[in-house]
Amino acid sequence: MNILNQHISGINSQYNQSVPVKKNSPSSVLTTRTSIFYINDLHGQIPKMERLVSASEHASILAGKNGSDILKLCSGDTFIGSDEKRNLAAARFLNLAGIDAQAPGNHDFDITASICGKLLKNSKAKILGMNMNFPDSNSDLSKKVMRSFVHVSENGEKYGLIGIQPSDMNSRLKDKKILEGITIDDKDQTIKELREEVQKLKNQNVNKIILLSHEGYDTEREIAQSVGGIDVILGGHSHDLIEGVVPGKNLFYSPDGEPVVITQAGRDGNHFGILNLEFNDKGEISYVQNNIMDTNIYSSNMIMAKTVDSILGKSPVIGNLKHVDPIPKNNLLEENPWADFVSDAIKNMLQADIVLINSANFRGSVDYGTVTERDISSIFPFNNKLSKVKLNEEDLVDAIKACAKSLTASNSKPGIMQVSGLTYKININGDLVELVYIDKDGNKRFIDVDNPDPNKIYTAVYDEFLLGGGDDLEMLERDDDEIIQRYPFDKDKVTIDYIKTIKQPFEVRKDNRIQIV
Repeated sequence: MNILNQHISGINSQYNQSVPVKKNSPSSVLTTRTSIFYINDLHGQIPKMERLVSASEHASILAGKNGSDILKLCSGDTFIGSDEKRNLAAARFLNLAGIDAQAPGNHDFDITASICGKLLKNSKAKILGMNMNFPDSNSDLSKKVMRSFVHVSENGEKYGLIGIQPSDMNSRLKDKKILEGITIDDKDQTIKELREEVQKLKNQNVNKIILLSHEGYDTEREIAQSVGGIDVILGGHSHDLIEGVVPGKNLFYSPDGEPVVITQAGRDGNHFGILNLEFNDKGEISYVQNNIMDTNIYSSNMIMAKTVDSILGKSPVIGNLKHVDPIPKNNLLEENPWADFVSDAIKNMLQADIVLINSANFRGSVDYGTVTERDISSIFPFNNKLSKVKLNEEDLVDAIKACAKSLTASNSKPGIMQVSGLTYKININGDLVELVYIDKDGNKRFIDVDNPDPNKIYTAVYDEFLLGGGDDLEMLERDDDEIIQRYPFDKDKVTIDYIKTIKQPFEVRKDNRIQIV
């Protein structure tokens, strides 16, 4: 743990020096030292949660050594998909990691609002949702959700905690019916209510206020500069990995001239954050140190692992991974080594010409070493069943072109298309400049991207999300007579079956089948 201590032991850390942030003000007496363990957008990654429990425990030890208050906070999307058992394991994680409060995100409702409420009913964490409106005041979730909460530390310090949900919630759900009548206020109304909620906390003599936000970085930056009284915004939803403290990026000043720090720890549990703060006697941040940590430096927590096994059962070992290329920092805009491996596995096992997978469908990665079925299933929590279809060349080209435009989209959505049986090149403007089909014998045929042949038909495999025109890819919708076969499983089962056929340790590498030129 020596390297770890160097990372997060205090203001002399070799990883990230503490930054003085209060400007144009005489120095005030230091009254509070605070350490915040923060997570966001875990997306049901159970293997990462097992490690994060260990990380949380170590964060408490280090905070104690530094004489700091410790808060453990989550900015949403702990759950994902419709698997109730997997999400129950994620709910147990919140308790085992000692999370004090969380603000639910859009994926926390994948399993429906009522089941989400049932899973969170026994959570020790405070569930914060200031801009959520409930049609039923007697539901489990409505009884659990609070607009804000005053957390009192063991040292008697008060921290005001507020939570908000994404104002674009409806557009981020597979079916808005899963909200069961719950509505989310729009951005302008949310900001108005935030000002009122902050004032309520101030009226209770709370001068250290933390916002747990699942609104995304752009809105969080706007809030930092337009709402007075908030000191820290623990963000989520946009999956940004915000390292250190950089003025104009994640250090801003409120209308009152007080410093505001924004954080996010990426996605899928690959990282977590330790935010070390010093507050003066006015509740203003004097110094801040934001450390982004790699989850993989921690071992799996035994209690969490046993809890998972008790819920999901012991997961069978299927192979040994001797090498895996790192997943890209921006999963939406780069070739993903796991996408290469999985799409090739599907092409091989289901005997297709090509395979298409939308980049956002991949959640996390698997570390080298022993690989279990659960490890592979954790990459695909949505349970989107596969189909084999007849896809004409024109629709194929249009789909890849539409996804390529993600390079110029402000939110990088929907992300480039991950493929097998194809290679392609796109330029920095998001234009498709080359597309090559590779047949089962390895022969290459260049496709005219300006004049694709609508009569050329490929046997393609992709999931029901794309088959339904998800991510505005209507060109991938197929009529019944164009659907060759519907499979009762998602990508994980095919990948697991494929790995079982490999007798020796295997590798996961990207091969530059997608290039940005």
